Amino acid sequence: MIYKSLSECYTETGKNGQKKQGQDICREGLTMNMMNDPRLRTDSYAKIFLYNTHETVACVPRHTIRMKDRVRPEKLREAVEQALLRFPHMMLTAEPTETAFRYRRNVRPAVVLPFDGVSTRYTIGSADTNGYLFLVGYHENTIYMEYQHSISDGRGFEEFIRCVLFQYLKNCGCPVENDGTVRALDTMWTPEESADGYEQLADREFSPEGIWKKPEAVHAPEVQWKEDAGEVVSEITFPFSQLHACAKRIGVSPLSIIAPLMMRAFDRKFGGGDKPVIAQIPVDLRPLLPSVTTRYFICFIDLPYLPEYRSLPLEEVFRRTKAFLAGQMEREQLLYRAKAAADRCDTLHKADMPLAEKMQAARKVTMDFVLEDSFLITNVGRFTMPESCRPYVLDYGAILPCAVQPFALLISSYGDTMKLSVAQRDSDMQIVGDLMSSLHEIGVEAESRSYPFVVTRYDGMACEA
Repeated sequence: MIYKSLSECYTETGKNGQKKQGQDICREGLTMNMMNDPRLRTDSYAKIFLYNTHETVACVPRHTIRMKDRVRPEKLREAVEQALLRFPHMMLTAEPTETAFRYRRNVRPAVVLPFDGVSTRYTIGSADTNGYLFLVGYHENTIYMEYQHSISDGRGFEEFIRCVLFQYLKNCGCPVENDGTVRALDTMWTPEESADGYEQLADREFSPEGIWKKPEAVHAPEVQWKEDAGEVVSEITFPFSQLHACAKRIGVSPLSIIAPLMMRAFDRKFGGGDKPVIAQIPVDLRPLLPSVTTRYFICFIDLPYLPEYRSLPLEEVFRRTKAFLAGQMEREQLLYRAKAAADRCDTLHKADMPLAEKMQAARKVTMDFVLEDSFLITNVGRFTMPESCRPYVLDYGAILPCAVQPFALLISSYGDTMKLSVAQRDSDMQIVGDLMSSLHEIGVEAESRSYPFVVTRYDGMACEA
């Protein structure tokens, strides 16, 4: 069904024959709605992010889209409202109860916010975003889109982004056409788009055999920062064709090159002993368990840069990295990791304990998990738009904040441009400089720019609708 307005998405007829809309319905039968309404359904893993904040885990990623022309706020707001009609499972907020956070319908008007990423700071899910667990901002010719990780992952949120951009261009009168790759208003929403992908693993058991038993990793304890301080982001861009040519010549994947180069730079600054640098890497589960869900549907693997790599030629390091990744990407291992993590988070979410204690327990679980490794590397892959949209969408990138880690690397690409976004809590640019030099060493000519990055806040206790 295609709705004409947000309130029409949630309209019911009461016993007296009167129509009830929006927030009147939202406040009735909350438990029943949560159980029965697929638009309020989320996955069993990512609810752990509801109990964290932007300071304890990277729960508010940022996607940045540079347009050909200056952004028109009213047309953008209209596009967001249209996208919500197509993605009704994004029309939710969170609220605290005595023992947990739960989702609630949200049909308040969508907002778009003046946003330069530095001077004005918002709290996602609060009055700033009208309670929505995503944020859409604009500055000059750039659109910013962020989301709270409990409602989606990078691949899933990109489906929403594509819809917003496509509808925005149509609203601006651009001659764009859907080539079938955009879930726009000419397509129908299905409940499978809000499915809990981890339910496919229920009542099944998997073996952990073959999973690498990691040792203690290299950390960067001397990197200090004030509480809730800003970060620095360095964007390293280069032609993907250059990296692809290098990878093809050696017989490895692009990730088998980028990851060890970043870890080598980290090792040169903080390592040098007998501990490996270990990167935590999310893996999209959709290729293993086909699903159209836009909810969170990933697991994590560990990738090391071992001390013996220091004396090896780079090409041999790349080959060993490829072999290690292949060994850890076996289906059985990935599904074991996914089920174990989802079950643990779901059990904690459903536990009968005071909310304050649950928040404390969830933050400990999350931070202990994140801090086992040296830093995080996320590869969201190639962002695509229909060919007719390409003249109007000039550049795309994404940023994963550091939170409790000193560094985070996010890999994205658009067209023939690959972008490495390095977020850091360290004002020393040695690692970025080392990474740039290493790219040059393998024949990849890169450019970089650095700028301050102020993370959007999230606190479940501040959510409202």
